[in-house]
Formats: sequence, C-alpha cells, structure tokens
Amino acid sequence: MASRPLAPMDTVRVGVVGCGWFGRAHARVYRTLPGVELVAVADVNRELAESVASWYGVKCYASVREMLEKEELDAVSVVVTPQRLAEVTREVISSGTHALVEKPVATSLEDLSDLIRLAESKRVIVMPGFIELFNPGYRILKDLIRDGRLGDIYVISGKRIGRSPKRDVKWEIGVSLDLAVHEVYVQLDLLSEEPSSVWAFNRSVLGQGVEDVSVYIMEYPSGVVGVIEANWLTPISYRAVRVSGSAASAELDYLNQKVTLDELGRSTVIRARWSEPLAEELSYFVRHVKEGREPDLDLKAAEKVLSVLLAGR
Repeated sequence: MASRPLAPMDTVRVGVVGCGWFGRAHARVYRTLPGVELVAVADVNRELAESVASWYGVKCYASVREMLEKEELDAVSVVVTPQRLAEVTREVISSGTHALVEKPVATSLEDLSDLIRLAESKRVIVMPGFIELFNPGYRILKDLIRDGRLGDIYVISGKRIGRSPKRDVKWEIGVSLDLAVHEVYVQLDLLSEEPSSVWAFNRSVLGQGVEDVSVYIMEYPSGVVGVIEANWLTPISYRAVRVSGSAASAELDYLNQKVTLDELGRSTVIRARWSEPLAEELSYFVRHVKEGREPDLDLKAAEKVLSVLLAGR
C-alpha cells in the first residue's frame, strides 16, 4: 500500500498483533473506547488468536501480513515479544497503517533508525508504548516539578524490582530493556534533556543468558544526577521514582498512583483519581490518529531512550 497523508477520521478501525496477556489488555481497552472499532487480532499461536477473537467477536489471523492484507485497518497495536517488535512494526508501517508499539520498540538502534525512516516515508503515526507517562500519579509529579514545588532538581532515582516473569514464549532481552526502560523515558521526559554521560552495570545472577540486575547512573547537562535500579530477583513488585530538589522531595508510587511530597518537617500524600494508564495511553494514540495529528511522543523519543539503555554496554 502506498503512503497516505495524515487525515482526520470518524471511526478508527484497529487490530492487535500479539495475543499474550498484554495484547489481550490492548484488545479489551480498545473495545471500551468511543469511536474505535476492534476489527481483528493476530498471533503466530493460532489458538491464542482464536481465543481472543472469540471473546470479542472479531476476526483472527495467524500472521500480521494476512491481517493487513485482508482487513481495512487504520491502526494496529504491536504487542509481540521484544525480539520481534521491529520486524512486525516494519510490516505494519509498510502497509501504510498507524501503529502503537510496545516498549522497547526495537532492540537495536539500527532497527529503530530504519523504522523512523520508513514511518517518515509512509507518513504514518508510530507511537512507542511508554505507559507510565500516562499514569495519573505521574501527572501529579510532573506538575509539582513544573510549578517549582521541589525547587532546583538535584537527583532523580527510579527503582523497578520484582521476580523474573514466567512467560510462555521466551523474551530475548534482559531486565534493562524490560524494566529500566520505563525509568529512562520518565527521566528524559521530566528533564527534557538527554544525559551527557551514562554508566551502566548489568549482570546475570540466575544464569539465564540475559541480565537480571541492572543499575544506571547518569549525569545530565543541567547537573541533575539520574539513578536507576532494576532487577528480576526480588519477591515483591516495587515501582517508584523519587525526585529530590532544593526545596522538597517527592516520590511517585506508580502502582498506587500516589505521590508523597516530603518537605522540611512534614509529608503530604497526594492521590490521583485512579484510571488505567493503558486506557489513557490508547485514548491518546487513537485521538491523534482520528485527528490526523502527529503526537509529541514518537519514534525519535524511543530512539533517545534506547540510546541511553545501550550506551553503558
């Protein structure tokens, strides 16, 4: 299919590639969004695809190519294993279809650069799935920083730890591209700058061939220090980022969508009105597809994030 100009539309016809647990979540959310029609799902595991398709009353396919050839789709969520993200996204873009691609979008800068060039030539929207940017608690943290409540920012420290996930299909990436990626895109978004230096420590403790412990220390041009810790070795799930400044410090608990503001002599808990980050993210994506507008969050943002993650290796 040839490239097409961005143009507004009344209804967005979507498909989902990848019917694992998160692909099923994408399908579920799309069914709830106004002005969106979930048309089809695809997975190399035909049984999985048939299960999701049967549940939502849509078509199913064993390959993304077949789905793109047989259905008139406006947009596709790419929710496959990380090692296949770039390959599948290339097929979606080549068909002239808009795409939301789960993190890390690609596992090499070469693949990501190819996707950027292809998306520009086809004039399609391709948005990375940086879900925590749509967490209601994150908006509170960002507002505190924007309003100067924390003063001059000194340190941003993010921690994502938990048990190594059990997956039916092996992921050929380690904890840095699985978990640390979230804290990298959060730091780049909060500071609106890229680090001038990156130090990384990655180690495989469990001997599974990929790192299960990852630590990053970064310095930004503004002087801010960024620290990230991620592992698959901890029996509890913990997801938080703390921003410390000259006037106060604030910690975002991603899972509970709350921010604790620590000032001299007192602490205040600020709770967001709960909403599902994935629903917020997909709403943002389809709104831009509907309106024919490029979102601020694009593949070049993903390229900056992947550059940081690979810099210390």
